[in-house]
Amino acid sequence: VFVVGTYLEELIVEAFEIFVLQPFIALGLPPLVEALGTAIILALQAGLGIAFPFVFLFYVIISILEDSGYMTRAAFLADNAMHQIGMHGGAVIPLTLAFGCNVPAIMSVRLLRSRRERIIASFLVTMVPCSARTVIIAGIVATFVGIGAAFSVYGIVFALIIITGLFLSRVTPGEQFGMIMEMVALRRPDPKLVARKAWARLSEFLFIAMPLLLVGSVFLGLLEFFGVMAIFEQIVEPYTMGLLGLPGYSATALIFGILRKEMAFETLAILAGTADLGAVLTSLQLYVFSVVTVLFIPCLATITVLLREVGSRITLAITVYTISLGLLIGGLIYHLLA
Repeated sequence: VFVVGTYLEELIVEAFEIFVLQPFIALGLPPLVEALGTAIILALQAGLGIAFPFVFLFYVIISILEDSGYMTRAAFLADNAMHQIGMHGGAVIPLTLAFGCNVPAIMSVRLLRSRRERIIASFLVTMVPCSARTVIIAGIVATFVGIGAAFSVYGIVFALIIITGLFLSRVTPGEQFGMIMEMVALRRPDPKLVARKAWARLSEFLFIAMPLLLVGSVFLGLLEFFGVMAIFEQIVEPYTMGLLGLPGYSATALIFGILRKEMAFETLAILAGTADLGAVLTSLQLYVFSVVTVLFIPCLATITVLLREVGSRITLAITVYTISLGLLIGGLIYHLLA
């Protein structure tokens, strides 16, 4: 995912720069038109060039795992480990689904037998790096910092998931049940079916995330043109710089990330004025931003499903916990490595 996705990203981003963005700027249009047009082009560049390669490849991998019948075996193998964090092996299914998208993973939590297990699983699922978070890790850290650094982000997240699970297993009231699950036969994934499933999942990104990104980009372009963004960034920059070492516009990117996680990355590229983030931010800043974004509040769709599945109280607890965790870990990394 990292290697192929990065290669495709570089090709698409460079093509946009050469064949779209530079010719558009050379037209010499009125300032407002140029600002809006540039915002739209950067949004398309960010969405198609940064997110698309990683999202599609990740969905292909998830589809292969699902179609092979390996998931039930993984649940059986993980049963002992899952019991250590208060759940049975079946919980590995929503946790694995969460690597693709947290929304269906949260919906699958209802299959767990007790409310205790559903609460623990919901907390942990929202921390799993979904495909959108993988876009951030691969597109920012792997591309501009290094593949080793990208894997270290996963290491941090997985360590926090384990710690959180161990803690919740000891403080969450309720019963813990054993596991009974039908073991389906292993089979060779059908390439056509895998491709169709991957495309079905990717189409959500293209037809839901991209329009949001375009609208958000135009909105940001207008705010930036009229100076509103500059005022907001001046207000928050002392806090973002003091706590995380990040420029003020990173706060705007984090806010847009609540709509969809990959939009934090794409918005950052738009506000930075370039998809080459390494040219405007240091490796440490990019690393901290990625860690905070990955751990930060779940996306809006996930929050909506959480409200339906576990109620407002648990949803609020998850939201507060993930925001606090993201800022805490990001701040620690910045102050330790700065």
